[in-house]
Amino acid sequence: MRLGYFLLDGDRHFGARIPDGFLDLDTACRDYFATNPVKGADPSRFRSLRTFLDGGSDSVKLANTIQEYIERRRKGGWTPRAATGARFLFKSEEAVSYLPPILPGAKIFCMGVNSYSHAKEHGRDPPKRPFAFARFTNTLVGHDQPLLFQPTVGQKPDVELELGVVIGKTGRRIPKESALDHVAGFTVVHDLGYRDLQYPEPGAQPDWVMGKGLDMSLGVGPMIVARDEVADPVGLKLSLKVNGQVRQEGTTDDYVFKVADVVQHLSQGITLEAGDLIAMGSLGGVPGFEYGKPERILKPGDVIEGTIDRIGTLRNVLAPEKVASKPTSAPA
Repeated sequence: MRLGYFLLDGDRHFGARIPDGFLDLDTACRDYFATNPVKGADPSRFRSLRTFLDGGSDSVKLANTIQEYIERRRKGGWTPRAATGARFLFKSEEAVSYLPPILPGAKIFCMGVNSYSHAKEHGRDPPKRPFAFARFTNTLVGHDQPLLFQPTVGQKPDVELELGVVIGKTGRRIPKESALDHVAGFTVVHDLGYRDLQYPEPGAQPDWVMGKGLDMSLGVGPMIVARDEVADPVGLKLSLKVNGQVRQEGTTDDYVFKVADVVQHLSQGITLEAGDLIAMGSLGGVPGFEYGKPERILKPGDVIEGTIDRIGTLRNVLAPEKVASKPTSAPA
């Protein structure tokens, strides 16, 4: 199952990706229980990703049942004109815009130097323990939305492809052996940062907030692939292309610390909540370590495509910020 948010006629909807478009799960759930009444059932349980995650594995099972029910009705020639909110029930991909498949206010953790190949290009040994930094929701953009280039702030944007892990069940001090039980699914992440802001001068301490925290600098999507499709992301191939040219390539086996290791580590002192996102870190081949090659520097208009086997392809274009010609002032 593939879950996420999409924008339709200016409104935000939660749903599932189906072969010919999107299914609004809230409307579909209401229609299902109207036709198949179950005592005590909550027809609004799929109103958002949060309510979906609250149901755990039962939500996935019910959503799959509802999808099969809708498909049977559609194959029988049914059109949902009589259903409540029927115009939202299913839509083609062309009719909607993707939104980041992340809960508003979710915590975002990014793993630093968490692959053998990336440590090697740093000229260092693999880390002995996981290292993480935080991002904020102001950085999020979805599939086919632009990543923002802000040349008045930083001049050397750099992008990394990473596996995204979405927490499905809240927990603290989670044992490694049960860590994957707290994972809802996986997604694709484009981590855009500015090396000249992250490392402002030789010998200075890294500035992670400015280097990695600017607006519209973290692409996530297209959807969350639930664990009924990918139980454990072992050996998945990752490939990052810029304007069709491969920049990064490898597999999730290159990660020093796997998903279960990272979930266990972070949860020792931080409560991981349903909807939180963990970006597992970059592989080697990061353009920021090759600034001596002009063709490796990202520029406005570059098309960035990151693919992870069985998860999907995330596409973003690097777009320049439109700066006002005159300073703006707040209204009196």
